Amino acid sequence: MLNRLIKNPLVNKATTLLVALFMAASLTGCEGKWTKYEGAFDGLFDTHCDMVGYARSISEFNRYADRFYEVMTEYDKLFDIYNNYDGLNNLKTVNDNAGADPVEVDHRVIDLILYCKQIYDITGGAVNVAMGPVLSIWHKYREEANANPANARIPTSMELYGQSELMDISFVQIDRESSAIFLALKGMSLDVGAIAKGYATYQAVEEMKKIGMTNMLINMGGNIISIGKPQDGARARWGVGVQDPRLSVDGANNILDTIYVNDIAVVSSGDYQRYYMVGGKRMHHIIDPETLFPASRYTSVTVVHPDSALADGLSTALFIMDEEEGKALALEYGAEALWVYADGQTQYTNGYKTISKTYGGYSATDPESLEATE
Repeated sequence: MLNRLIKNPLVNKATTLLVALFMAASLTGCEGKWTKYEGAFDGLFDTHCDMVGYARSISEFNRYADRFYEVMTEYDKLFDIYNNYDGLNNLKTVNDNAGADPVEVDHRVIDLILYCKQIYDITGGAVNVAMGPVLSIWHKYREEANANPANARIPTSMELYGQSELMDISFVQIDRESSAIFLALKGMSLDVGAIAKGYATYQAVEEMKKIGMTNMLINMGGNIISIGKPQDGARARWGVGVQDPRLSVDGANNILDTIYVNDIAVVSSGDYQRYYMVGGKRMHHIIDPETLFPASRYTSVTVVHPDSALADGLSTALFIMDEEEGKALALEYGAEALWVYADGQTQYTNGYKTISKTYGGYSATDPESLEATE
């Protein structure tokens, strides 16, 4: 059973206790029959993870959960842009050597950055991991505001645009033969926050499948992946709640919609995550690469797609794009989406309605409602 002290690299560089208490909700009372288990842990990718699934025994479930945690721990260190680790070159090492030297890294870092370049092309530059210098400015102002809300302020346009020349992703040079990354301009930095969590979650789930996992629902800090279907003998699909962006994340009755899915990822991007207030205006973390200020069309966008890495990237892109562009992009890549505007109005793709309780009237026992997303 997972129960250990781990480094939490993104929360005050502190140490936090990982708690994973897997509790059997007895469906059969017999070893070897399907039983529901649940678990949770904190600290990786600066977020909380919940897991629920069915297994033949608690040891089987723990084997899957342990594998997921091990893989996510590896990716968390490799993709970290804030902390160093003994004997490991990660993205912080790459950023620290910008304009100076190529950095030899694990092939998984190379694979991520190559994928990030693909996402950049797919989204027409809406998702750009080379925005590190601009995002770090916003991060600094957000940290200051959190420490002293009364003196919260925003960066000036001059301050932000002074870093814009360092956002050219073509200067992110990758040598696959030597497994090295070089940021060609001094001051460049990578920030993979829009993609890394979904990418790592996808890879960790694939590793669990290799050792036999067939059904589970994982919520990795809002990146949700459903594998197989619930083995409770009643439901045909997992139910996934979509957060109402104007209600507390921790509050009761805070669900805008419930969608019913199997073998698919559900990822939301919203202005209710990582924000601070200035003069009654919400300064959130999703920055438009054209304006260099927080995107302001929507309060949240939810994307549904089999690939959690692509869903992660698309949710950010669709939050930045106008609705027409976003719908065209979703259609091109086989994704379904829900947009929530600042006035509370919603829009959604045709396929989203077929899995939605609120907009389509479907439930976990309707076998035909998932067809449009498969």
